[in-house]
Amino acid sequence: MDENTSNLVEQFYLPFGGKLNPNNRWVQLSKLIPWDLVEQKYVEAFKSPVKGKPAYTVRVALGSLIIKERLGLSDRETTMQIMENPYLQFFIGYSEFVDKEPFHHSLMTHFRNRLDPDILLEINEWIVAEALDAEKVQSKEPVSDSDDEDDDNDPDNGQLTMEIGDDELT
Repeated sequence: MDENTSNLVEQFYLPFGGKLNPNNRWVQLSKLIPWDLVEQKYVEAFKSPVKGKPAYTVRVALGSLIIKERLGLSDRETTMQIMENPYLQFFIGYSEFVDKEPFHHSLMTHFRNRLDPDILLEINEWIVAEALDAEKVQSKEPVSDSDDEDDDNDPDNGQLTMEIGDDELT
């Protein structure tokens, strides 16, 4: 885990005590997404960056779409799951647990419109490249027998697959 993500995990405030597990799947997935590059693409989708209400960050927008697709949820259920789960809140960029919906579920439509298929394809390529780089680093580390057992039980076998709109991200 890179130092920045490690610090964010350690600093994430849980009002009921404890710490986030740095090995959680949402924490791990958050490391694979080059959020800064994605933010640049996301900002380009806005017609006027100075008019209207401030936009949600790409981490909230894309993160919510990923959560929706990976868990097979409706837009409304996605916002409810995010409200209830500190790992999902961390994934979309929160620094502490907040016991309220992150946004109105109807905004998911706007997120999908701003992150068009071409942008999603490019983002997917970045995520896959990050995952392959991470896999290369892990393959240099010794593998224990217990890791092999986990691979047999993982139906995705460690591969990220999601559909956003009509596109499938693998």
